[in-house]
Order: sequence, then structure tokens, then C-alpha cells
Amino acid sequence: MVHREIQVPLGERSYPIYIGSEMHSSFAPTCQRHNVPQDVLIITDKLVGKHYLRPLEKNLKHYQFRVTTIVIPPGEREKNLRRADKIFTAMLEKGIGRNSAVVALGGGVVGDLAGFVAAVYQRGVQFIQVPTTLLAQVDSAVGGKVAVNHPLGKNMLGAFYQPAFVWTDAKCLRTLPEREISCGLGEIIKYGVISDKNLFIYLEQQLDRLLHLDAEAVMHVQARCCEIKSQIVEQDEHEAGLRMVLNFGHTVGHALEAAGHYRVLKHGEAVLLGMMAESFLAHKMGLLDAESFRRIETLIYRVPLKRALGALKPKAIIAAMGRDKKAVSGKKRFVLPTAIGAVRVVEEVEPSLLRACVQRILGHRSA
Repeated sequence: MVHREIQVPLGERSYPIYIGSEMHSSFAPTCQRHNVPQDVLIITDKLVGKHYLRPLEKNLKHYQFRVTTIVIPPGEREKNLRRADKIFTAMLEKGIGRNSAVVALGGGVVGDLAGFVAAVYQRGVQFIQVPTTLLAQVDSAVGGKVAVNHPLGKNMLGAFYQPAFVWTDAKCLRTLPEREISCGLGEIIKYGVISDKNLFIYLEQQLDRLLHLDAEAVMHVQARCCEIKSQIVEQDEHEAGLRMVLNFGHTVGHALEAAGHYRVLKHGEAVLLGMMAESFLAHKMGLLDAESFRRIETLIYRVPLKRALGALKPKAIIAAMGRDKKAVSGKKRFVLPTAIGAVRVVEEVEPSLLRACVQRILGHRSA
């Protein structure tokens, strides 16, 4: 049943985000309402596919959609041009035409990769996001950023390509391991820090309910995060200015991922650590008061994150920051909190402060 519908208002490219639970039976009728082509390609990974692929196929076929599926291995390391090329080849061999739709069934990796494929294939085919992780449901499936990674940096090759709609079913979260819930909470905390003090207070009070996937609490934060992101995307679809605030925790976070060759940390885990590091920077630079820093750090520490970080080297992390796509004219850019609910973009930080914040997170969160 659909619980909430949130619009992403982008003129002729506007689209809804449907949020609810037990929604699988109404997916195909929703596709029909959105004039989705009869030829549908579902891209998913092996872990998600074993839970949700067959019911989705069955629902689409019942409504006379012609369904093709491509199942890839799971993990961030699959989000690259080699995997995209294999998918393009399979699409051509299977005769997938321009009047088709690509459905991304999975988490952020599948969503980014499938969206990249949809944007590029025959100059663009229709695209639908069906996010199955908490992180994708509250963040990456919304806003139209699609990309693949390059060995020298995360999301270096991509586009802005909006979906026809986003289909968020909270039931999918029931099969997630604890680690994936932690990843999603990283992005949820981000929204509280950058834009909504009341959301942050809600997280301080209700974090345990979210960790246990209480349906009411989950759908509340899903809707609020999507509302915030849709408002930001409406004003700055292509990240010319305001949308940059969504990168809080990501300059350090992306560097942590790259320094670990996408094997040590998942994206949401890296964002949690990145937010801690960037809040520390803000505090040391006099932008964030001690009490606000304490509250941010305390909330992040409450999220389960048990990763061995010994393989991450400070020099490699700092070098990866210099290759971040947010850098301008060689200057690193950071989104730093000035209060709970407000941030600002800062260019360049003293190297000694960068080293100190990296050492702090590596020392405090190693297991």
C-alpha cells in the first residue's frame, strides 16, 4: 500500500516518489499509468534478485509487459565501465530497442549503474528506480545522479538522468543485514545536519526504532529525506550551487572508499566517518560550536559500524581527496556544518587539520 507520494518538481521531467509497504502488486499498474513501454529490462544483483526479482517479473508479465532480466554480482566494484559494457552488449544481443524501459532493482550500486546504462543506451531510454536498501530509498534513488566509478575516483563518469518514478517499498528492508541499515542511517543523519534540526532531534530520540526497522519511524524518515532532497534538486538539478550541500561527509567519505579500493568500506559507512571528520574540521576551524559537534559525533557513534580500518593509510586518503570531482581548480571543497541544520561550502583546509581529522576517525573507529 502506498503511504506517501512526494513530487520532484522539475517541469516536464517531474516525477513522483511512492513510499509505502507491501506495494509489489501495484507496481505494474503504476507503470501503465506512467506510460512505461511494454519492453522492460530489469537490472539487479544476485543478492537482491533472489528475494525480489521473481515477484516483480510475475507482476509485470501479468499485465502483459515483456520482461528481460540481467543479474550482476553484488558490490561497489561492479559499478564500472567494464560491467556497463557487458550490460550494453547483452542489451544489443537481446534486441532491446529504444522504446524500452530500464528498471533498477537494488541498492545504490544497481541504481547508479542501471541509470548510467539507461542514460547512455541509444541516447537514452526510460528509467525507473526500485530501491531496495535504506540508503538508496532515502538518497541515491532520488535526484537523477547516475554514474560509474573509475579506478582514480568515485562517480567520475556519469550524467544527470531523472527516472520516470521512484518505487520505495519499506518491506524490502526486512532482508537487509545490519550493515546496510547502518549505511542508510549515514545518509539520513546527513539530512538532519544539513537542513532539518527537527529531523536530527527525531533521530536522537528514535534511533533505536530505526535500527529495529519500526515501520512508522522508517517511513517518516524516508519521506522527510525525500522531501528535503526534492526541494534541493528543484532549485539546483545539476549541482551548480545549492545541491552541493548534499555532499556533506562525502569529500572525506569518497576518499575513504577509494583509498580502500572499494573493499574496506561501503558508501554509507564511509559517509558516517566522513561526516565525523568534516564536523571535526568545522569545530577546529571555529565554524561549529562544541555542543553541536558533540551531538553530531554522539549520534554517529550510536550507529553500529564495526569495520577494521587498518588497511586505510592517511596519505592515500588525503591524496584521494585531491582527485575528488568536487574539487575546483585543484582546491578541495568541503561541506562543513555551522550548526545542526545548516552548512557552508569551504575551499581548502590547512593540511595539518586534514591529517588530524583523518587520524581521528581511523583511530576512533578501528575495530
